[in-house]
Amino acid sequence: MVDSSFVEKNLGPFYRKAQEIWDQLPPKARFRPLEDGKVLARYAPLMEGWVEEVVQGFYDTLFAHPPTRAVFREGERPAREKTLRDWYLRTIRGPFNGQYFAWQALVGLVHVRRGVTNAMMASMWNWLTETVERKAWASLSEGEAQALAEAWRRLAFTVMALIAEEYLEAYLEALAQALGQDPEAFIGRAQAEAARLLEGLTPG
Repeated sequence: MVDSSFVEKNLGPFYRKAQEIWDQLPPKARFRPLEDGKVLARYAPLMEGWVEEVVQGFYDTLFAHPPTRAVFREGERPAREKTLRDWYLRTIRGPFNGQYFAWQALVGLVHVRRGVTNAMMASMWNWLTETVERKAWASLSEGEAQALAEAWRRLAFTVMALIAEEYLEAYLEALAQALGQDPEAFIGRAQAEAARLLEGLTPG
């Protein structure tokens, strides 16, 4: 996650990036800001009570695994916990507007800088989704828990898509610029090289 002050200063270019990624997602397979946002707002007071358990469990999981532990600098856990806490509360309270989704896209670039892989990101979104769903089923009626779990799951996969796509785009752009090449031309060459690699695979 990204500190709010950093977000405010650097968000501008990511509105367009987030919109471009959003447009790639089929409407039936992505988060619905109006409908799902209402569900999350309805249960926001309940979910606020889960924040400390979520933050503690999230970072306990990361710090218990050497590859994810290695991402962090010595002594920075409290600051990262605050960032996650701020993100979680902002998320459950809404609104789900252009600023929110641009912020999620920006996370992809930050992950490139910090060495957070998409595999790490996706696995922790799985942990977060399972945790929220488990809490929902323990606290609500069957119908209410199902509605909250489905809204949260759609949010999870939409945010994962934004982060992962911007991660790839930022990684390729940074690599192209480091080599002094045009990013679009570089991506075209990368696709051509991928085609060559596929052709070299042994047929099944």
